Amino acid sequence: MSSQMSISAKSAEDLFARFNEIRRDSATSGAAQPVQPDSPPTSGKMSFFDQLQARVSEVNENAKTADRMATGVVTGKSENLHETMLAASTAELTFNLMVQVRNRALEAYQEVMRMPV
Repeated sequence: MSSQMSISAKSAEDLFARFNEIRRDSATSGAAQPVQPDSPPTSGKMSFFDQLQARVSEVNENAKTADRMATGVVTGKSENLHETMLAASTAELTFNLMVQVRNRALEAYQEVMRMPV
């Protein structure tokens, strides 16, 4: 299980690096800035990047928790197999959701790039 999670962490790092690169390029290329709404932004709102970063961190924490619980069961420190299986299932589902969101985002990006100017 830990080898699968290290691959997911590497994928997450690659995704963040590519996202930061695109964000940096769009900021320096003189792209038109979006129109700001008339109302002032509230301090409780998070940017898309902050939301994305929080969700990837959550997926990573789920994976670490599942790995830690599985290690506890295997070494005999814990006998709570049901909660370990639930943690592993949660980690797998959140990782699969993250992958699907990434796939949809890449599809949307590719579709935008195919649009004629």
